[in-house]
Amino acid sequence: MSNHPAERRARVIDRTERNFNVPNTITVLRLLVFTPLVTILLADPGTRLEATIALVIFGGTDWIDGFLARRWGQATRLGQVMDPIADRFGVGWICVVMLIFTILPWWVPATIVVVDAVLLVVGIGRTERIDHMKVLPIGKIRTALLMAGLPLAALGASTIPQAPLLAVIAHAVLVAGAVLHAIAGVVYLRNLLKPMPAVADEPECEPEPDPVRN
Repeated sequence: MSNHPAERRARVIDRTERNFNVPNTITVLRLLVFTPLVTILLADPGTRLEATIALVIFGGTDWIDGFLARRWGQATRLGQVMDPIADRFGVGWICVVMLIFTILPWWVPATIVVVDAVLLVVGIGRTERIDHMKVLPIGKIRTALLMAGLPLAALGASTIPQAPLLAVIAHAVLVAGAVLHAIAGVVYLRNLLKPMPAVADEPECEPEPDPVRN
């Protein structure tokens, strides 16, 4: 394989251009636009209906970016890394904001933040294991429950007549989501701590990796 500087620069440019695509842009918008927007709208009980809509869009983008990446063949390694960061940081931040505004009980954000913080600290030293881990069904169910429970909680703290009933429903959904979050966290932590499987020696070369996104 040639190591000519021009060819190496061409590969870098190609990879950079590939990272600037629609799915990755949606992921960035979820973190940098919708997370602060939800925070602002939650501050006022009179705008919590709008906050609910923003939360629904926030949750929807978590599915849309991955779907488009697979459908359009725009999966990238950058997207694989950014997507869970935008998801976990965004959800954790919104939960803390809801706690501050007394929308959620303390144990919901505490469970989410503590579990995610432990996985982050362990994952920093076990990046080789992260590349071999898959999204678990329990993790998908957990995410779906939290993404549904947070908008319901926002509506339950709004001024609409149905707010008390919605608050009860939101509480039940978030209890289930928080419990599954803790269970999924234990499973992911166990997988992170597993030793790497032995890999047969491969010939020395520099193949261009095919980026994969969950």
